[in-house]
Amino acid sequence: MMLTYERLSGVVSLTLIGLSLYFVLNFPGQVTTFDLLGSPLTLDAPRRWLMVVLLGGLVMAGTDAVIRTHPLLSVRNLNYLATFWVLPGLLVVLATQTLGLAPSPVIWAMGLISVGIILWLTIMAEFLQVTHKIDPGFWPRVWQQLVGYGIALLFFIIIYQSRSRSLVSATGVMLVGGVTALSLLRLAPQQIDKTWLYAAIIALSLGEITWALNYWRIHALNAGLLLFLVFYIAVGLAQQQLLGRLSRRTLIEFGAIGLIALAVILNL
Repeated sequence: MMLTYERLSGVVSLTLIGLSLYFVLNFPGQVTTFDLLGSPLTLDAPRRWLMVVLLGGLVMAGTDAVIRTHPLLSVRNLNYLATFWVLPGLLVVLATQTLGLAPSPVIWAMGLISVGIILWLTIMAEFLQVTHKIDPGFWPRVWQQLVGYGIALLFFIIIYQSRSRSLVSATGVMLVGGVTALSLLRLAPQQIDKTWLYAAIIALSLGEITWALNYWRIHALNAGLLLFLVFYIAVGLAQQQLLGRLSRRTLIEFGAIGLIALAVILNL
C-alpha cells in the first residue's frame, strides 16, 4: 500500500500544481476557426484548451498508475482499466471551468484544496473497487456514485449554458454522459463488454435529447436537470440489468420517480 499512497499523493500534488499554473499563466487571446462537417467552428484560446486536455491526460495516466499497483488486479485490458480513469479526469476538467468563478483569492485557494481532497478520495475509491465488491453500503461505491452523478449534472448545465451549436453541445453531453456511465456501470471485468454497450446507448440518447432541447427555449438549469434525469434513470436501469435484477417493479419505480421529477423540473 505504501507504493499506492506514494503514487496517489504524487498524482494529486502534480495536478494541483498544474491547476495553479492554468489560472496563473496568461494565454494569448487567439481565435482558431476550422471546418467541421462542412461548417465553420470557432475555438477561443486553443492553447488554454490544450492545457485542459493535458491536465486531464495527466490525471488519467496517474490514476492508471495507481490502479495497476492493486495486488488483486487480475485483468489489465484497456477496456476495463479505462473505466477507472473517467471520474478523476472529468473532475480536473470541471475544476478548470469552475474555480475561475471564485470571487476572491481565499475562496479560490479553498476551492483548489477541496479539489485536491475530492480527487484523492475519488482515486482511492476507484482503487478499492478493484476487489469488485457490490455492496451499496461500501463507501467507495457510494462515493463514486455521488461524484459521478455530481460531475454529470454540473457538466450538463455548463455545456447547455454555453449555448453552443448542437454539433458542439450535443457531442459534449454525449461524451460526458457516455464516459461517466462507463464508470458508474463498472462491475466485474467479465461484464465489461456489456458495460461499454450500455454506456454507448446512454451517450447516444443524451446526444439526441440535447439536440432536441436546443430547439426549445429553456433555462440552462432546467435543461441540465432534464438531461440529468434521463441520465440517472438510464444508468439505474442499466445497473439493474447488469446485476440481473431488472423487473416490472423496478421499471414502475423508476417510471414513478421520473414522472415526479419531470413535473418538478418543468415547474421550476
